[in-house]
Amino acid sequence: MLRPWTLSLINVLAATTLVACGDDKNMTDASTGSTGAATSGATDNPTTTVGTSNATDEATTTPTTTLPTTTEGTTMVGGETAADGEACSANDDCASVGCLKWRDLEMGECVPAPAGGNTRIAGTLLDFVAGTPIAGTELRVVGALTVALSADPATAPPVFTATSEADGQVDVTSTEPLAEGVGVVGVITGGDYYTTATGIAAPIAGVYGPMNGNRDIWALPAATLTEWSGYLMTDPEIMPSLPLGDAGGVVGFVRDGNGMGKAGAKIVSETNGAATTAKVRYLSDDGVSFNADATGASGIFVLVAPSLAEKFKVEGGTVIGTAGSAKKAVFVMILTEP
Repeated sequence: MLRPWTLSLINVLAATTLVACGDDKNMTDASTGSTGAATSGATDNPTTTVGTSNATDEATTTPTTTLPTTTEGTTMVGGETAADGEACSANDDCASVGCLKWRDLEMGECVPAPAGGNTRIAGTLLDFVAGTPIAGTELRVVGALTVALSADPATAPPVFTATSEADGQVDVTSTEPLAEGVGVVGVITGGDYYTTATGIAAPIAGVYGPMNGNRDIWALPAATLTEWSGYLMTDPEIMPSLPLGDAGGVVGFVRDGNGMGKAGAKIVSETNGAATTAKVRYLSDDGVSFNADATGASGIFVLVAPSLAEKFKVEGGTVIGTAGSAKKAVFVMILTEP
């Protein structure tokens, strides 16, 4: 299996609003993690990223349960002027406020809004390490609050489910308007993967738009989390928040507008500044260690112990993400900085 850092060296490695991937101009918080194959295509305007999987965050010390904030995946009411069938890069480019695309950083096509105020969820399930599509796998669309408060996010009751096609794509429409107050996350679990949450949609003024905003929906291989937890075990500041996943945590990825990892990025707290209790570590270029300085070529980082709803960004950047976490789950945060 290719490691993200390997791919970044071969092809120098790809903000989301809620714990999810893809940046839609309409979103506010996003979090997605992507490593592996970069996605080509147009770049959406920077949005905010949720440090875990588009969710709300963790408690002040080592959070037991963190509420993933979902803002990425949100669609605003009242789009621009593009008609159905015309090209779009984000939902609000379209008069219908629905831009159908399968990856965050690609161009899409404006499509009609679902009837009855329902929301269409379309995207691609992706392996965080290899960057490859995941076929024949169930996606559970779950309320962000439900995940955050669940004793086991893997069994949290979904709003609805979908199974990915051979190309990893999912396409499903709710049968009634979504009512989850904070947002919804895409949860992938089972097989080789640890329970992973990506924020995919959130309401604006209590109303969901006709299309989700985050299209890249990630899954972390359980073996990778175990491996990284081992590398971090010698770090006395991080050790109380290990192992990753079982103790919660956020796995993040800083990418440019072409989907390539960005080296030299430092994650800072937008909410608490230097007083933050959160700890961030960056995957080093050797792929077998972490450092406390800045991202390596892979653009990958790990974030633990944020305060409730704490927001983060790349130092000097514009995309802001809200960290979220729950025990027995890992949230993905993607920060796209062109």
